[in-house]
Amino acid sequence: MTLHARPRPLKPTLTLLACAALTVAVPAGVATPAQAAGRCNTAGHAYLTQPGKVYFSGYNGDQSLGVPTFNTFRGDTFRLGGNGILPGTTIRFQAVNVDTGAQINFYRGQPVYTTRGAGGNCVVNEEGPLTVTAPSGTYRVTALYDPGNTPPVTPGDIVDQVVDVVVS
Repeated sequence: MTLHARPRPLKPTLTLLACAALTVAVPAGVATPAQAAGRCNTAGHAYLTQPGKVYFSGYNGDQSLGVPTFNTFRGDTFRLGGNGILPGTTIRFQAVNVDTGAQINFYRGQPVYTTRGAGGNCVVNEEGPLTVTAPSGTYRVTALYDPGNTPPVTPGDIVDQVVDVVVS
């Protein structure tokens, strides 16, 4: 699945929409807003979004919500982001073909997409839109990151099974 970013104007509205989408998808009491002091109240989670939809499997790699399925098609777009991420660190997204285990190109011919660093509020603002260019098949998107609510043992401490992407 090769993904290509489309240029987008930087608008505060996108951040507000992303926060609103995440707030709608997370039950009350499960996650709290991140704190600006460098430690995060929210457990780490990486996610894929589309308008009105947020896909993530749980917190700090626990898959407590199960790995969701994102049904899509070539040419469709989505965004990537995260919350509860150690300030100043990035999220590394990658994907493998579920049937073969082969890693696929995730972004512009590269196997890994690395986000900008999390801000002091523990948020990796959504990036994209990215375009699905993978052939038909099922792909597992994973993310590696350092959570902001527990000290990382090694860089990329958490391996998060974010979403299964079914391209048809």
